[in-house]
Amino acid sequence: MKHLINKKESYYAGAVFLVWPFLALVSAFFNFRKPWAKNVLWAFTAFVGFTFALTEGSTSDIARYVAGYQNLHQVSMSIPEAVERFIEGGQIDILNTIITYTLSRITDQQEALTFVYAAIFGFFFSRNVWYVMERLKGRISMLTAILIIAFLFIIPIWFINGFRMWTAAHVFLYGLLPYLCERNKNKLWISFVAFLVHFSFVIPTALLIGYLFLGNRVVLYFGFFITTFFISSIELAVVNDIVQNFTPERFQERSEPYLRGADDDGLDTIMPEEEGRSLNWYIVWYRKALNFYLTGALVFMFINRKKFILNDIGMANLFSFTLLFFGFANFISHLPSLGRFLLLAHLLAMAVVIFYVQNKAEDKTVKQYAYLALPALFLFIIVSIRRSLFFMSATSILGNPILGFFTAGENMPLEQFLRMLL
Repeated sequence: MKHLINKKESYYAGAVFLVWPFLALVSAFFNFRKPWAKNVLWAFTAFVGFTFALTEGSTSDIARYVAGYQNLHQVSMSIPEAVERFIEGGQIDILNTIITYTLSRITDQQEALTFVYAAIFGFFFSRNVWYVMERLKGRISMLTAILIIAFLFIIPIWFINGFRMWTAAHVFLYGLLPYLCERNKNKLWISFVAFLVHFSFVIPTALLIGYLFLGNRVVLYFGFFITTFFISSIELAVVNDIVQNFTPERFQERSEPYLRGADDDGLDTIMPEEEGRSLNWYIVWYRKALNFYLTGALVFMFINRKKFILNDIGMANLFSFTLLFFGFANFISHLPSLGRFLLLAHLLAMAVVIFYVQNKAEDKTVKQYAYLALPALFLFIIVSIRRSLFFMSATSILGNPILGFFTAGENMPLEQFLRMLL
């Protein structure tokens, strides 16, 4: 009987999605314990990809992906020729290479590529979000709901704009969370192949291997984490020497652009109206605010660690690895583009905080801190929403799949749409 009810509800959810996907998404979060809910987030992410708004003249990663894919469509090329071309071009991000070549044999439509990107990204994104939510005990508190919203915005849907890096992050997390929280090794291998999505994930993979050998060393990892937090800069030449001495030639070629100085901090694509001028204070500070918020929470959790580490091995594992990874991300964050690993550290840390606040209700210290520091979190959430307006189209939020077929290739960024209304 329960199976029939769930099946009936899933049909209703599908019908609502066809009429208004955004409403179905909101419903999915209110009914997150239903088996169909995570698939609504997956479908909505794919829909966002299909209706993705690509601004003319954009210098973002997605613009380069689309241009390369459309140019490839004009070239007649066999599979062996394609393999040779990509090898000669230094392409070692295998997933994107396969997608680009295969899809370019069929079409050159931008929405086809961004749909495939979003469908792949959305699977891992939705599963990671629901992995956290499904393990929450009791009724979700208002504080936990705010933390979940922040979790959604750390590496959000519209980050298909940088498909390779951010998909790799969610792929890595997809295999990692079950291992840390449950000692479930069935999906751990997926974390080890994340480098096939973006080559730089050899770094988190190496760190994970180190953790597997060292195990939980909470005091050691916390000392490393708090030390690197206070490091304001490191000598770029030192890191360049390490890369040159210890990485293969192919990886050196790919790493060089990531170690050069750049105007962009690598964390977000610059919005159109920001190019060529200094950024507003909230653009500069919104991710720093999140970083301070999470760092403070981890410090208070470390102080109270005996209350949860001894009785919850899953939390102990997650907390330990988060401290190690966050510390390493702090250490390399001053290098252009490598600072992007802070976002993965923030995802891990936010998962720890969510579990602690919701499931360890007997400890008031961390919860009190989490409430008092909410202004920092609100800054992050509000600015993240504002930035999303430049990549989410009006059709993504207000339209549906049927309308999407008529607006394909002409989708307007939500920011432009709102300006027209105002």
